[in-house]
This record gives sequence, C-alpha cells and structure tokens, in this order.
Amino acid sequence: MGGMGAITQAMHKEALARGVQIETDAEVAEVEIQEGCATGVRLLDGRTIKANQVVSNVGPKLLFEKLVAPRHLSQEFTRRVRGFKVGSGTFRMNVALSELPDFIARPGTNCQLHHQSGIIIGPSMAYLEQAYLDARGQGWSNQPIVEMLIPSTVDDSLAPSGQHVASLFCQQFAPSLPNGESWDAHREQVADLIVETVNQYAPNFKQSIIARQIHSPLDLERKFGLMGGDIFHGALTLDQLWCNRPFMGYADYKTPIKQLFICGSGTHPGGGVTGLPGYNAAREILKAI
Repeated sequence: MGGMGAITQAMHKEALARGVQIETDAEVAEVEIQEGCATGVRLLDGRTIKANQVVSNVGPKLLFEKLVAPRHLSQEFTRRVRGFKVGSGTFRMNVALSELPDFIARPGTNCQLHHQSGIIIGPSMAYLEQAYLDARGQGWSNQPIVEMLIPSTVDDSLAPSGQHVASLFCQQFAPSLPNGESWDAHREQVADLIVETVNQYAPNFKQSIIARQIHSPLDLERKFGLMGGDIFHGALTLDQLWCNRPFMGYADYKTPIKQLFICGSGTHPGGGVTGLPGYNAAREILKAI
C-alpha cells in the first residue's frame, strides 16, 4: 500500500508516463522574471530552467519573501505578504518500534482496532489549556498534545515483521523560542519530554523505541521550507481563509506576476490531503494558456 507516500508515488508514475520530467534535489534560488512576467526559475546550482508558466507549491510567504526579488512587487502587496501569519506550533517525530504501544486504557501489544486508528493524547480541556499556556511562556508544553498514527498496522511493508513505525504529531510548540533561544539547543530535550508523555499512557513505549527522527519547527523550516514550521503554509485563521487565502484579490491562484501561479496549502481551501488547491490551480492555469 505504501501509506500516504503512495499518493505521490502514483502521481510520479503517471506524470512520467505522460512525458513529464521530474528533478529532485533541485532547490530553486529565484523565480526569473522579465517585464513583469515569470520566464522560469534559477536553481541553487546555477542552472536556469525556462518555462512559459511557473507554478509554485511552496508557501506564499516563502515564495514572495525568498524567491521573488522585491523589485517585482508593489509596496502594497509586500505589506500583505509581511502580514501573512505562519507558524502552526507543531513538533514532529517518527519512531521505529520493537512492539506496539501497550496502552493502560486498552492493554495488549497485539494489533487491535485502536492501534489502526488515530490516537490523541489530550485527556481534558484543562490539559489542552495548560499545554497552550506552557508553550506561550517557555516555548513548548510540558505535557503536549500528541496525535499518534501507526501506519505499519495497516501496511506491513513499512516495517520488518513484528516491528512498527509510528508518527507523532505534537501541538503547542512555539515556532520561535523566547529570549533568542534556538530549537537546535532544545530539540532532543523536548523529544524526550514527548516520549515521557506517551509513556504515561503506554508504559512500554519508551523501551520499545529502536530509533527516532526529530523535526522541530526549525527543522521543518530548514528541511521542507515550511516557514515557522507551519505545515499548512499559513495560519488557518478566519482572516486567512476563503477569499483571503493567501491574500485578498489573489484567491484565484494567480499572483501579481504574470504566468506565475501558486497552489498548495497556502491557497484555498488550505491544509489537508485533499488535492483541491492543485486541482483548482490547474483549472485556472488551463484557462490562462
């Protein structure tokens, strides 16, 4: 089955069958623009790829603050970009496990229905509120909200026989720490705290960890270009939804730069694996060419 990654693998296979050329490890340095029209992209390795249309799937803030030279944007549009809020306050971990979590509420390490479901640690409103207050004060919650998925329970190709992989989506973590502190100095400490939190509800969890992969908000920004560690490319607040996503007057997947289009979670309807931002953007692009 392949988990969520099977979606992009299927898209990759179909694209190649239709003659699409795909390059990986080809980071874009700048969108090439001539006379107000996008003409291609310049890569970090110095190469330039020419194109009649450029479609960006990165967040709007990254695109217009890092990849489009300021001289191509009006002061009013630049003001809107600066005001676009990012930073969803998440910390991600992937762990390899020697056995399934043995939850106090649902004992047993044999695969059961709850292991195949979304598991959320957030037992009360008071717990959720305290997690928020902790993060607001020190940058992370002492007892975070943890969403756990164990995809190997429904796809045994993801781990060796008898072992499992799990993802931990943890909330209430500040994108930027107070007093100029860096996530690099605290990521391991916070990862340990998350493990201890899960261990309170599944006492075998800590000892079952074979390996772990940590993604602090800063790691998410560095590795995936998610500014502020925002997996949604921008806060999903009322003032940044519908006709305001990403900016008023630009909810149609077009930009102030001709032939430069934008899709992804930073556009309507926002985050989640719906495919709708790309589908909607494709319709607008086809109308324009």
